[in-house]
Amino acid sequence: MLTGLPNYSGNQIRARKSSPRFMVYDTSLMTYASGTSRRRFLDNQTDRGRLVESAVGAYLLARGKEEGFEVYWWRERSNEVDFVIKKGSRLTAIEVKSGRVKNVGGSLVFKRLYPEVFSLIIGSANLGLEDFLLGKKALFL
Repeated sequence: MLTGLPNYSGNQIRARKSSPRFMVYDTSLMTYASGTSRRRFLDNQTDRGRLVESAVGAYLLARGKEEGFEVYWWRERSNEVDFVIKKGSRLTAIEVKSGRVKNVGGSLVFKRLYPEVFSLIIGSANLGLEDFLLGKKALFL
């Protein structure tokens, strides 16, 4: 029902020290636990953003089990990447935007630290949420 995503770090000791980020395997748990109607949940921009991000996370967790990749998140000070997925030596940073694409500074900082990373911004003009969830975009280069 719930899992803790580890914080991505190239340093194993540092990764183990950080707190995990909780992620649901099924977003219906979020809407039920909120105690509000689905419509009110979707009408609130902050709640909708959490729901969309959790839907992407649940999708990545399911695909990760099937395809053998690991799912992380990343944060360093005020910079954050919603999801980092790793398969072998291949690395992808994923930002989820449920409204207007605003700040992707975390992805830029992450790219400086890990130049080999492939970046995806879900909810941008180039990659809509529906296309992503339908598997129309490769996760790794």
